[in-house]
Amino acid sequence: MKTPMITKERIDVDISSELLDFSLKCGTVLSALIGIWAVSCLVAGMNSVGGLNMVKGYLTAITGG
Repeated sequence: MKTPMITKERIDVDISSELLDFSLKCGTVLSALIGIWAVSCLVAGMNSVGGLNMVKGYLTAITGG
């Protein structure tokens, strides 16, 4: 049989570093989701009009001609 031990050890928590760590993780996840969405949109565009027409439309949009 295991006997639980109670210790009176104090643990200091720095709330600013915890919030910074949490916001960094949230930003990383959101950036990954935006990147996945962008790639899926490009794949869908290539499937609907073709890769060559996508490049042609991109160059036309850049050059205006």
